Amino acid sequence: MLFCLPSFAFFCPLAALARRLAGAGLWGLTLLASLFLAEAEASAAAPTESAQVAFVIQDYLDGSSYNRSEQLRRAFHADARLYLNGKDGAMREVGIEDYAAWFSKSPGQFNGRVGRLLNVQVEGDIASAKAEIVMSREPARFVDLFLLRRSEGQWKIISKTATRHATPAPSHGRQVLLVVSNVSKMPGTALSSGNSFVELVHAYAQFRAAGYGVQFISPEGGAVPLAYVDTSDAEQRSRVYDADFMWALAHTRKPEEVKAEDYAALMYIGGSAAMFGLADNPALRTLAARLYEQQRAVIAAVCHGSAGLAELMLADGSALVSGKRVTGYPDAFENKNAPYYKSFPFSIEQRLQERKGVFTQGPRNQSHVEVDGRLITGMSWESTRDVVAAIVRQLDAGAARP
Repeated sequence: MLFCLPSFAFFCPLAALARRLAGAGLWGLTLLASLFLAEAEASAAAPTESAQVAFVIQDYLDGSSYNRSEQLRRAFHADARLYLNGKDGAMREVGIEDYAAWFSKSPGQFNGRVGRLLNVQVEGDIASAKAEIVMSREPARFVDLFLLRRSEGQWKIISKTATRHATPAPSHGRQVLLVVSNVSKMPGTALSSGNSFVELVHAYAQFRAAGYGVQFISPEGGAVPLAYVDTSDAEQRSRVYDADFMWALAHTRKPEEVKAEDYAALMYIGGSAAMFGLADNPALRTLAARLYEQQRAVIAAVCHGSAGLAELMLADGSALVSGKRVTGYPDAFENKNAPYYKSFPFSIEQRLQERKGVFTQGPRNQSHVEVDGRLITGMSWESTRDVVAAIVRQLDAGAARP
């Protein structure tokens, strides 16, 4: 069954009920959507608390990655206890002073740990959090769980534990950005818009399988609208019930909140929402241009996500797409008399051609990808996997290497 949700967050307490409702037909899906929206609204009512917890976890992640023992210590309560793996699988209990001392050598130097916040749950003056750590120098991935408490107006970690997962090879520790839109209504209409869920799922899964960390960004940050969620598809259904994946979509970061040097690629995701708020966002354009020119990163787009390329300009004043083969959702596949199309600020095909891009297209309902240097584009949602595969090939071949 296919359904469209305007904007929602998914959290663990709803998981069991969601699994039952998803099998209850249209009524179940309608109620499920309402529950998701109610949960998102409840979360949005106290964004400051979640943001403060996230900031504390970021202190831990940055402090442990760059040997900043003081920053690391700042994240923890003085009496915090850490329960880690010891010898022969035994549990090892460590205090924060001993733990921080492990990161006191070579202060400020990157030690190969790449961390990513996965989830935050706040309940009154207590909270839990989850993070992932990949090790670029050994075949290991760690998942950290935190318990936090607010005392005297400050959040502090009071307990941490971790589990280690073996990986086939040392991680490269590289990350990519997936760009989504915050616009949930097509301007001038009552029509909902959203980011293509299937494109998000395919891109996320394939990047993760290739060993890349994934961060979602949007012009305004926070929760984004989702469209065309097909719960009859096993892969999409599994992501609907993936609390970490849905939390990330409910807590996207603003372009100003990420550092270009941390990422090897940026990809614009499609869906009708991509037509609004991406191409004209100054911070997003600046980030993409910096990634392309200064970091030698790959810039990519799929389907209506190619609208995000329309106003990308390089330092010399030329359009990024100028003289390059490029594709996106073509005019031939649009219903130009429909209200949705009339709400679009421009035609992707025409605008990219105006920017001197060489626009191409393939047969409907088939993958069609253009690779022109470090610009990679796909025509439709069917192209998503092939776009990601082309990105990974370029990155593995040396693009955007530090």
